[in-house]
Amino acid sequence: MDRIGLLGFSVLGVAVLVLLTRLLGFARAPRLANRQAAADLAQAAIPGLIVAETALSVDASAALVAATDGRVALVRPFGDRFVVRLLDHPLVSRAGTVLRIRPDEPMFPETALDLGPAAGTWAARL
Repeated sequence: MDRIGLLGFSVLGVAVLVLLTRLLGFARAPRLANRQAAADLAQAAIPGLIVAETALSVDASAALVAATDGRVALVRPFGDRFVVRLLDHPLVSRAGTVLRIRPDEPMFPETALDLGPAAGTWAARL
C-alpha cells in the first residue's frame, strides 16, 4: 500500500472513532443530578466540610456549596468528572442571574453559573 493510501486509511479510522465516541455519548459534559449530589461531592473532596446551603446552576453543570463555617466551594465539571475547589478570594462578576467566578488559582478556569434569583445572594456571599 502506498503512503497516500495509508494516510487516507488512518484519517478514516480516526474519523470513525470520533463519530463512535459522540454517538455513544462520551463527549457530553457531566450534569449534577441535584443539590444533594453537589453537596456530597464537596463533602467527599473537603474533609470536615459541613454543608449549610447549596446552589445548583440552572443547567445543572455546576454548583456552589456553602459550609457552616463560612467557606464556599465550587463544584464544576472537568472532562467527564467533577472537581471541587474552595473559593478563597475569587474574582466574581454578576450579569443578571449569571455569576462569573474566577478562583484564586492560576490554572483553574473561570466558571459561569446561572443561579436564577439566588445570584445576588451568592455574589454578596463571595
